[in-house]
Amino acid sequence: MHDAAPPLSDHTVTALVTGFEPFDGARLNPSWEAVRLLPGELALAHGTLVVHRERLPVTFAGATGRVRELLAQLRPDVVVLVGLDAGARVVRLETTARNLAQARIPDNAGHRPRGEVLVPGGPPRRYATWSASTLAGRLRAAGHAVEVCDDAGLYVCNATLYAALEALEAGGRTGVLTGFVHVPGGAAGVDGVGALLTALLTELADQVRRRRAWRHGVGRASVPRAGRPLRVGLTGGIGSGKSTVARLLARRDATVVDADAISRRVTGAGGAVLGRIRSVFGDGVITADGALDRSAMAGLIFSDPSARRRLESLTLPRIALEAAQEMERAGAGGVAVYDVPLLVEQGMADLFDAVVVVESPLEQRLERLERRGLERAEAMARMASQASDEARRALADVVLINNGTEADLADGVNWLWDNRLSPPR
Repeated sequence: MHDAAPPLSDHTVTALVTGFEPFDGARLNPSWEAVRLLPGELALAHGTLVVHRERLPVTFAGATGRVRELLAQLRPDVVVLVGLDAGARVVRLETTARNLAQARIPDNAGHRPRGEVLVPGGPPRRYATWSASTLAGRLRAAGHAVEVCDDAGLYVCNATLYAALEALEAGGRTGVLTGFVHVPGGAAGVDGVGALLTALLTELADQVRRRRAWRHGVGRASVPRAGRPLRVGLTGGIGSGKSTVARLLARRDATVVDADAISRRVTGAGGAVLGRIRSVFGDGVITADGALDRSAMAGLIFSDPSARRRLESLTLPRIALEAAQEMERAGAGGVAVYDVPLLVEQGMADLFDAVVVVESPLEQRLERLERRGLERAEAMARMASQASDEARRALADVVLINNGTEADLADGVNWLWDNRLSPPR
């Protein structure tokens, strides 16, 4: 099943990939040198990615105007904007463009803005529409040196990303996967970047194809994959039995990656994001042994939605990056299951080959949570903060109904494995 071509009429995905001309007297720009070496077509499993390579001028007006023209002309499915950051150590996937231009040096037209708004009345920030953290994790697992950055600067690179995202939104095309890649200067700006861009483009193209397959009603897993695990997103509301399903899948030899377990690791004593949490929320959410006080934080975020958003902005990117790396360890032909509560809320569905939703009647969920010691009122509040059953069901490839015994649920998991997830023999 996994090796067959998906029953879709169009297997072609179109990408716009841009680099920049040399600037400030340089002979070459590593961003364009990497982009121009990409082939005009990349082979996908049972499909083709058509790559339009374009060189942009290093001017605020020229680059932003040209990228708008290209988006209107080509109407691509994927947009990868590539620029140079001479101070970068490795390739960076940028997540954020600011509505501001401020230059240390003039652009190639001699324009040197000092705190100018790019688009009057526009939002202060726009965000890449691909999951930079997940993509970085997958690229790292494939051996590429890459990191995630939350700031594209204030020079022409930033302006170009902002203009692209604005133009796509204005045209009603917010679903186009769009982001910015900064490459280092010197030889490091070209060596290996072509392979990384190829891997990135392939990931994005397959995400587009999975979305098409799901919309056609044939399921995301119908899109072929080559040389990697089947990636399964497992989600469900609190008390639905999602963790039990994960445990049952692990017994069937799936590699199960638990978002909550990674969260506890990165917020534990010495964890990767603990210092940033402390700086934002203060010592009141830190335990005596230097870990996140999860009870104190839970009380804070469930009474203050803005606090929840701030916490998620600190933790979720790191969790996604580490989860993506762990999933790839399942290897080609394996099944990697990501047990993640916020799959729907974070718009992650098309990152997976299959989305499995566990659903259970409200009263059964409340009874399970009460047995765990969670008061009914608090359980209801936590449910209210999550996506609804209807929203999860709307994005599912498979819905497992957990309204009986664990043996009944195990039967459902066995059916899921044998009919939808089992690696080909």
